[in-house]
Amino acid sequence: MSEGVLDDATLARVEDVLQSACGVTLARSLRRSLETALGRAARSRGLEPDAFLRKLLVREAAAVECFIEHAVIGETYFFRHPEHLRTLARLAQAHPAPCFQVWSAGCASGEEPYSIAMALMAEGLPEGRFRVLATDVSGRALQRAREGVYGPWSLRRIEPEQEKRFLVANGDDYAVIPQVRHAVEFRRHNLAVDPPPFMGLGAIFCRNVLIYFPTELAREVLKRFISALAPGGLLFVSPAEVPLTNGLGLETVEAEGSVALRVPAPGAPRAATPEARLPRLGMGRNQVASPVPPAGWPQALDDSRARRARVPEGRPSLSEPGTSRPARAAPTPDAATPAVPRSVAVDALAAEEVPALERAIIAARAGHFEEAEALAREAAKALVPEAYLLLSMVAEVRDDLNGAVEAVRKALYLEPRLALGHATLVALYGRMDRPEDAERARQNALRALDGLDDEHPLRGVETMTAGGLRQALAPVEQAGWLGVR
Repeated sequence: MSEGVLDDATLARVEDVLQSACGVTLARSLRRSLETALGRAARSRGLEPDAFLRKLLVREAAAVECFIEHAVIGETYFFRHPEHLRTLARLAQAHPAPCFQVWSAGCASGEEPYSIAMALMAEGLPEGRFRVLATDVSGRALQRAREGVYGPWSLRRIEPEQEKRFLVANGDDYAVIPQVRHAVEFRRHNLAVDPPPFMGLGAIFCRNVLIYFPTELAREVLKRFISALAPGGLLFVSPAEVPLTNGLGLETVEAEGSVALRVPAPGAPRAATPEARLPRLGMGRNQVASPVPPAGWPQALDDSRARRARVPEGRPSLSEPGTSRPARAAPTPDAATPAVPRSVAVDALAAEEVPALERAIIAARAGHFEEAEALAREAAKALVPEAYLLLSMVAEVRDDLNGAVEAVRKALYLEPRLALGHATLVALYGRMDRPEDAERARQNALRALDGLDDEHPLRGVETMTAGGLRQALAPVEQAGWLGVR
């Protein structure tokens, strides 16, 4: 076998190895990304792809573990979906247990569990009053999480007050303070096969993980979560995963425009069911809802974050809600690779003839925005719409909203049905106080989604499904709340 030419039968066997080992299954359009992951895994072991493939297919333990590390990419950032964190902190105050325990399942490189601990501390819960257990199938992601050092890309949504209180400068990076690190315990855990690590939990976070499991397995994992939660315990999943919980006896809790799920307490009144409709995220009544952006899509950065993001030598970390996600055709760097200067890493990728767009994405996540822009412009010469989306992302980080809009328009000229391009304009026009243009972009995005199954992965710099974007684009006034499910 040469890298990039796996036949369908062999590719199916490779996918079966991945699914058997950790439960992950891919949409058909993403399966070819396993070839890229296999090539990276082989290089990391100093083997030719053919030799590594033989070891993988006979399920040699070391080869399977190495393949998982490269096929399941952890992506997250601090304070993603902050409404979930604020809801957790508010309800934790009234929790009767002497120690409020939270499980971050599929924590990737650690931003989510640290954010949970920060949110609880910010609400006034002292050390010792709560504990966060964070688990992931990737040993290398956990290694990086335990180090607790991150770059500006991982910090792009954190508020200045939180940053000042819970992080300290560490060269070009930022380190989580010891008090927060001591509140989080990291363990290796495979959601597909392992039982819950604790029972009687106050809350479980598992966002953007279950969508990559077969439905039957996802439901089994959810049942284990429910068994591990104490009465009244909360479950936080992504909007696209909420339908998987139907019929499992959970009730919904409003979470500032989003939704949390709760195990009913014995004897408690059952929540009403006003409307069988999923919650939508948005900005306010009679306003256009901003789409939930794919991982890596910057949103309204504060001025101090935007200024720091302009510094090209800022280095940093990769990261999308605590998740472990399948690798994509444009693979991201390994989140837990031992510290190597990013310029060295990008140069090494160039030597391996990695496509310019992939190197641009790596540079952007490392905080090297000038380098990312140059590489994206190089990729754009081949008329790749994703390159212009990345240029838009870099422009928005710099607060150049007009430049960001212009870059998206170029992407849409090349691919008029690029749903994530139209959705990006919704958020950009919202920031520019152009509601009519935002509504027009929202309608264009919905038209681009016509005919696509909910699980269909969308083209873009980051992964998002058609169903997830469709939910995010729904007007706020259409949202309703499910009661007991």
